[in-house]
Amino acid sequence: MVNADHVSKQKPGLIVTIAICIFAHNEERRLPECIGALDAAADGAAYEAHLMVNGSTDNTVRIARSLAAADQRLTAHELPVADKANAWNDYVYRIAPQADAHIFIDGDVRPSAGAISALAKTLHNHPSAYAAAALPATGRSRKQWITDLFLSRHLSGNLYAMSHGALSAFRRRGLRLPFGAKGEDGLIAYLLLTDLQGGENDIHDERIVVSGDATFEFHSLGLRMPDIKTYHRRLIRYSERHFQKQILYDRLKQRGVKALPESICEIYTSTSLARLSPRLDLINYWYDLAMLRRLRTQNQLAFST
Repeated sequence: MVNADHVSKQKPGLIVTIAICIFAHNEERRLPECIGALDAAADGAAYEAHLMVNGSTDNTVRIARSLAAADQRLTAHELPVADKANAWNDYVYRIAPQADAHIFIDGDVRPSAGAISALAKTLHNHPSAYAAAALPATGRSRKQWITDLFLSRHLSGNLYAMSHGALSAFRRRGLRLPFGAKGEDGLIAYLLLTDLQGGENDIHDERIVVSGDATFEFHSLGLRMPDIKTYHRRLIRYSERHFQKQILYDRLKQRGVKALPESICEIYTSTSLARLSPRLDLINYWYDLAMLRRLRTQNQLAFST
């Protein structure tokens, strides 16, 4: 695990009921909006927030430091590698304070008014729940997205909450997200629904509840060149996530959580890659084809050195 450098001292003397973990990679434009929405989202609840700036190459670190200097409730941390799963591990194992609820937010998201307090209340009202999911308030596919969250008890990595008991259970069992894993929210949801055991039995629906009063907003992509580039990078990431899920979840279902690798690259073997094929739709096919070629080339190079 790559640890963070503490770039702003945590302020003493805070009585915290809610701890917030914000993931920021190259979010110099959106991070101030996210931070600016926290007070209304917390709705008067005491909180402290940790800004996990990972692998940023723009001004996100400088902005995070400036925001932390202006508000004693904020602490900025810098990780050298752009990896959300690693940043999640670092927060859970090293940084997370004692708190009633831990809120996880992407730095390009704005939690709606009352969303954070609603997530904390939902966890409080469901003692057997490990996590509470928030709902999207924007986005062209939000209706289907909301339906999936309710029916499948999934989490959206944009905004969700976990109980302190859940974080303690992860630490007690020594469970860490694999370095380089894409779609960490899906993996966390799977682990919770199997009661942190892995395997085929993912029917523990009580471990994840949906908070209907907690929503989040984000800027939809348009036809501007920066948005097109962002969409391109997103499709590359989604393609790798698609293949990772096939291999990793198969391992976890067969062997349980002991099959969690330290690094996601461990799952890419000649055997596991041989059974993969691109999805047969107009957009994903080409991204999947390019991703498979890249993964197989990396695997061949790894075994030839």
